[in-house]
Amino acid sequence: MLVSGPRARDLPAHGCPLDLYPRAFRAGRCAQTTLARTQVVLFAREQPERGFWVLVRSSFAGYLTDWLLDAATEYVRTDRRENA
Repeated sequence: MLVSGPRARDLPAHGCPLDLYPRAFRAGRCAQTTLARTQVVLFAREQPERGFWVLVRSSFAGYLTDWLLDAATEYVRTDRRENA
């Protein structure tokens, strides 16, 4: 799955032990780690704002999608307040 957008690096920070910001996880880097207690492979795209690919076993894809959507609700509320 693809995680992208202005908060793409903030989103998985709740459930991933890696520093995903560009200074540490540069374009083209790849890492195997855990995200929301699920084994994943992360691949940083060519530009930081383009986010990264998350490779996950198909049996965990639904769970991880739900987790990411739940984690994203925090940023939707925050962005709406900042733009109001």
